[in-house]
Amino acid sequence: MRSPEWLLTWWEIYTAPADELCILLLHEPGGGLVGLAPLFLQNIRGGAIFRLLGSGNDCTHHTTWLSASGWENHVGIAVARFLLQCKSDWKQLLFEAVDEDAEAILATMGHLAENGCLCHRRQIQSCWKISLPATWDDYLQMLSRSHRKRCRKLQRQFLDSNKIQVRQVESQADLMKGFDILLQLHGIRWGSSNKPHGVFADQRFLKFHETVSRKFLARNQLRLAWLEYNGKPIAIEYQFVDAKAVYAYQAGVDLSMDAYSPGRLSMMAAIQFAINNRCEYFDLLRGDEPYKANWRAAPMTCHDFRVWQKSGRGFIEWAMWSTYSLAVRFLKPLLPHRLIITMLTAFHKTKDIYRIRLQ
Repeated sequence: MRSPEWLLTWWEIYTAPADELCILLLHEPGGGLVGLAPLFLQNIRGGAIFRLLGSGNDCTHHTTWLSASGWENHVGIAVARFLLQCKSDWKQLLFEAVDEDAEAILATMGHLAENGCLCHRRQIQSCWKISLPATWDDYLQMLSRSHRKRCRKLQRQFLDSNKIQVRQVESQADLMKGFDILLQLHGIRWGSSNKPHGVFADQRFLKFHETVSRKFLARNQLRLAWLEYNGKPIAIEYQFVDAKAVYAYQAGVDLSMDAYSPGRLSMMAAIQFAINNRCEYFDLLRGDEPYKANWRAAPMTCHDFRVWQKSGRGFIEWAMWSTYSLAVRFLKPLLPHRLIITMLTAFHKTKDIYRIRLQ
């Protein structure tokens, strides 16, 4: 999800005409490329914001600067120096969904703070991933006794017996069929009256994934696989693959077939695929759903970072965001969900009024 195919497709679909692409290439003294910072300048009313390509709308996970091994700190500081040198071009920096071990971005944040910038860090939902052993049997030993027993029974009853079959998109000709199944089953599981296809009801999100899935299939990095029972699709996984991991991006399931545990079977088939392809991790990405721990995924904390210049306006916005974050953190467990949404909506409207008045 940090490849040029992903990021540049996102740029083509999500950005506005006034936005400016800003990709930093960082070279060591001998001339070799050791880092890349995929940024863009979002020009909005009230001032420009430097953001990461691919950010927002839950599109991209594991965002960071790209750097050669051992160069993370150097790359991070170099990006910070660039941002400090062009302070007149931006009002705010916004780096979303950053993993806690993203050394390069953390080095950038540290250098900006040391040089007088106002920095704000907000913890968001964690990313979860399973460290995979060499074999499926070894993986089963990681599960609880009851879960292991259930998986073995389902394996014998449905997968080994071939009563339920795994189908996978292998060519561009298959992709349209696979995507139709994804929209159908994702909609059954997560759709609503106003969003029948769940997250894919957003037309930009749908267009992005229709485009990027073709590119990743051509690179043999797409896994769009579904389970069939009597020729009928009952569960599907939309995933991406690299040398180290399978990334479980979206899924769908036919709730009317719950007696066959299609969701569990689909997860089993996906993890088996990852193990058979010698992946180190099965990455369940961001979101603190309870089922992830049951599959022995471990959480990694993620944060959104915001940075302002030390000025009257910057200090006011920094204080507003700090207050907002504290309010959400402490009031969310105590107040009804609808009231929290109303409060957040009012906060964002207040921010918009504030920006207009300062112009």
